[in-house]
Amino acid sequence: MKKKIGIINHWMVNNYGVLYLAYALERKIREMGYDVETISWLPDEVRRPWQLSMAKKTGLLHYLLRLGYFGVFILPRQWSFRKFRSMMHASKRKYTDASLPEIKNIYDKIVIGGDQLWNCKVNYYNENNFLPFVEEKEKKVVYAASLSQDFIREDFKSTFRELAEGFSYVTSREQRAKELIEETTTLKAPRVADPAFLLSAEEWGALAKDPPEKGEDYVFVYQVQSDVLVIRFAEELARKYQCKIIYCPFPLKKQIHCRRHPYLSPEQWLGYVKHARFVVTDAFHGTVFSIIFNRNFFSEISEYGKDTGSRITNILEIFSLEKRLLTDANARNLIDAPFIEYAPINEKILKERSEAEQHIRNMLGAPETSKA
Repeated sequence: MKKKIGIINHWMVNNYGVLYLAYALERKIREMGYDVETISWLPDEVRRPWQLSMAKKTGLLHYLLRLGYFGVFILPRQWSFRKFRSMMHASKRKYTDASLPEIKNIYDKIVIGGDQLWNCKVNYYNENNFLPFVEEKEKKVVYAASLSQDFIREDFKSTFRELAEGFSYVTSREQRAKELIEETTTLKAPRVADPAFLLSAEEWGALAKDPPEKGEDYVFVYQVQSDVLVIRFAEELARKYQCKIIYCPFPLKKQIHCRRHPYLSPEQWLGYVKHARFVVTDAFHGTVFSIIFNRNFFSEISEYGKDTGSRITNILEIFSLEKRLLTDANARNLIDAPFIEYAPINEKILKERSEAEQHIRNMLGAPETSKA
């Protein structure tokens, strides 16, 4: 029989990037010949963010901010995410933090799969992301670990070292994550492509729903942090090139004339990126899909996100797109920036995908087939 592979990530949260990378990783592993499913686990801090125990874990201010975030951004997307999520091959059983250890006897290999699961900010720390209940080191591997910050707190390093060294194969998504893992542990953590790059633009495009604005010139703005620079720049860009502005979810800090689409489905979101004349974003996966769809884009690191800014700077460096980083200092000049030449970038994507596939084979072993 084939080895049974389980994938752990936060795909049940109504977040575009997390859902896309979960879908891509599962689909790629399945296409490579493995029996794989994504594990239906919703951490307690996401399943019940209103619990007062979360205030003790995160601090009162952050607890209140999280409640606002879930109420405004996450919960209203539940219905629109349902169709895309149904395409996943998910475990029938839904796990909580308490019941998750029961997976250790179900799968031959368990893959920790990507975005922020190894988040090292102690206030977000969930030990289940390190599978401490799985004693067999060979059963645990990591694809594209992202630590979601540029430094590990000193008082957390020994805990991180102990948990991380329980894995037999670890890869990282950013160069900074690779450096932190290798500095803190005895592990090697080669950098691999974000799971979204495992699928081609054509494959993602087949999932996209064309927007009503298809054929019009528009600036698609995907803003997840509060920063006025993104808004001002989008206004200037639209004015210069006579474009409409499409905003998801909605402008933060400053009101502008635009079409607001706060609760796009994942298929609609892909369609808006695919057909945009320009994309302006402060989000990592806004940057990733702009590159995949060969869009002319500009990425900003917001003031709030500066401690995780290496995620965006690293992806720009990989594809020699550092000049697309939007700052207060260069905003005026970027308005006149030339359109991106994507031929060499697409070659680089193919190379990144090939190397990523080899790492997946290495970490999982050759897929076994049934004997006749």
